[in-house]
Amino acid sequence: MRMSRRRRRAGSETDSTPSWLLTYSDMVTLLLTFFILLYSYSVIDVQRFQEVLSSIQVAFLGHEGVLESTPLPAENEEDDSPPIETPAQIDPIIITYEAVKLYILEQGMEDYVHPRLEERGVVLEIEDNILFDSGRAEIKEEAAEVLKKISGILKSVTNQIIVEGHTDNIPINTARYPSNWELSVDRAVRVVRYFIEKHHMPPERFLATGYGEYHPVATNETVEGRARNRRVNIVISNVNLLDKGGHD
Repeated sequence: MRMSRRRRRAGSETDSTPSWLLTYSDMVTLLLTFFILLYSYSVIDVQRFQEVLSSIQVAFLGHEGVLESTPLPAENEEDDSPPIETPAQIDPIIITYEAVKLYILEQGMEDYVHPRLEERGVVLEIEDNILFDSGRAEIKEEAAEVLKKISGILKSVTNQIIVEGHTDNIPINTARYPSNWELSVDRAVRVVRYFIEKHHMPPERFLATGYGEYHPVATNETVEGRARNRRVNIVISNVNLLDKGGHD
């Protein structure tokens, strides 16, 4: 009889924890694990691009961060070799461009993200069908991975970022978008907000602008040309915000 009472007491102590509390605890643990996993993935993208950037810097500047010095020619000895480019003559944006090209290739994004170097900076041209449905500005779910990888680039530099929306010349006239101007602006703003809200980047680093159909890169007379013109450009500009006393 005593033994059965002891068992009952032991059982009552075990059952004293409400079942909902155990479920809640499991849920919190799972959520914590999920967010840690998300954070680790974003850090991996930043770290990987920084590794690529460092390797390109070494290739341009040498292991010590400067080009190896070359001995001066002896007196009366002519030197017909071309002048050596010093680190001061190497534009940092060129190093960034080379790193971006390598990173995009490594991440398998070369089919829909096209980098180029312009006087204003490094331009990442993204095909619109990767980001949006036709005539819409809501970012598609499948675009999240692409923008996450690009955020790894943007977080690794301190330059001002310009996001540009572009369309083809097929007219649009809806209640939401009376013309291609509104559509292109909304798309640029949505991409900026995505980087700010999903990847916690400082808003002051960004500019958003829409050009509608008026800055084509190909003819609008063909299906292929119109597809090229429907794009979002992410520009890593020559303006370094650290030089201007801005934020990282």
